[in-house]
Formats: sequence, C-alpha cells, structure tokens
Amino acid sequence: MKSNTKMMLGSALVAGVIGGAAVATPTIGAFYNVILSTGTIDTDVHARASVSLPSQGEDFGAEVHTYGAANFIVQDIKLSPGGTTGWHVHPGILLLTLAADSGQIDWYDAHCGKVTYQAGDAWTESTKLHDVVNNSSTDAHFVITYIVAKDVNKRTDEPAPRCAAALGLR
Repeated sequence: MKSNTKMMLGSALVAGVIGGAAVATPTIGAFYNVILSTGTIDTDVHARASVSLPSQGEDFGAEVHTYGAANFIVQDIKLSPGGTTGWHVHPGILLLTLAADSGQIDWYDAHCGKVTYQAGDAWTESTKLHDVVNNSSTDAHFVITYIVAKDVNKRTDEPAPRCAAALGLR
C-alpha cells in the first residue's frame, strides 16, 4: 500500500474516532455524584415476592430476573438547574426515585417524547436511549439503583437523536 493511501486511511480513522467522541452527549451540571454501594452477584437471580394486601383489595407482587452475573449499584446524584444527564443507554434495569428535596425533571426518550417527574416520583429505565434534563430552578436529586451486567460500564454516552436539536436539547 502506498504511503499516501496509508496516511489518508490513518487520518480518516483518527477523524472518525475524534468525531465519534465529539457527538456523544456527556452529563452536564452534576455537582454531586456518589456511588453509595456496589456489589456483584455471580449467579442468575430469580427472586419473586408476593404480599397479601386485604385492605387494598388486591395483592402485590414483584419479580427480578437476571441471566448471568450482575452488578448492583446504588448512586446518589444531584443535577443543577439547566443540567442534563446527556443521551445515554444502560446495560440493564434501573430503579429511580426523585428525592423529596428535588425540583422536577423532564425525561426524554429516543423520539423526544417527554415525561415530567416531580419530587417523590419513581420510574424505571432500561436499555433504551434517553436523556434527563433539569428544566426547573431547583437542584434535581436522584437516588438510583442499577441492576446491570457484570464488568460493563453502568451507562454508555450516545449521540443525541435527530429530534433533539429541534427541541433545543443537547
């Protein structure tokens, strides 16, 4: 291969790596970000609970299943007004609560559909592309429990979907 061709291919590779890194949308405005606990379970998890609630007229049930080793991680994070988690995905399931001292947040899916959560609300996230934005004038305060694949980062930054620019999202 000629040296000019090698140089052009090398330059294209470097530009692609730099360009790819530039389009990811990292977290902005996280001024408090603490992992409270992390643990690993090396076997499949198949846990089921059922509780009789006669006063409510119906029972409560919950299930958690993993196939393969998993990390359980608990994180406490605060996001300043105007802050964003950036567009990202997770290699598992998250259970989130917006703490009592929190301002509201806007949660966006890959099609820029928006759900607004208030202090005290809880929700789940999974492997789908999403972003969380603090559009309030108060700090947003999350507590997150991750159940994710072992030895894999708990999140992967991704480029914003096409719809984000039209909404002024990063």
